[in-house]
Amino acid sequence: MNSPEKDKAFFQAGLQQLEEYLLSKELYWASSVHTTDFTQMTLGAMLLVRERLKGWRTPGLAELSMQMDAVRLKWRSAWDEKARREVRARGELWKNFLVEARHYPVEAARQYPYEVRLRAILTLLLDDIRETPADWLTSLDAELRRILKGDAFVWDPSLAWNFPKESFWFLYGTLTQEK
Repeated sequence: MNSPEKDKAFFQAGLQQLEEYLLSKELYWASSVHTTDFTQMTLGAMLLVRERLKGWRTPGLAELSMQMDAVRLKWRSAWDEKARREVRARGELWKNFLVEARHYPVEAARQYPYEVRLRAILTLLLDDIRETPADWLTSLDAELRRILKGDAFVWDPSLAWNFPKESFWFLYGTLTQEK
C-alpha cells in the first residue's frame, strides 16, 4: 500500500535529481528513495506520485510542484522528449499486461490494482505533453472496457476525488476472471 510519507520522500528525492535526469539519456533513473510501486524515477512516476500527494492533501505540495514546474519550463524540449519515450515504454508494458490478462485472467485480476498504474501514467504523460491517445492506446482501451466490471475505485479511497472517473475510468472496476 502506498503512503503519503513514502510518496513525498520519493517526490522530494526526484526533484533533487530532476534536471540531471532530464539531461541524461536514461529513461529509468535510480532513486535513493522507493515507494511501494516505484524504485526508479521517471517523469510518469513523478506525475503519478504528485497526483497521489494531491489526493492525500499533502502539506507543502504546492511548493514542491512549483519546483517541478520550473524545471519542466526550463528544459521543456528535454522533458517532452523523455515523456514521449516513456509513453512508448509504458504503453508496451500495459499492452503486455493486457495480453497476459487474456491468458491468465485470475492472476491479472489480482494484479490489476498495481498494474493499472501504467494506464494512469499514460494519461498523465499524454495530458502533460498535450497529446491525444494514439490508435494503439484506443484499441487497448476498447479491450479493457470489454473485461472491466464494476465501478469501485481500485486504490486508496481517499485518492478517488483526485482521479475523476471521467478521465481515469480504468481505475474504477476490476477485471473479469473468465477467459
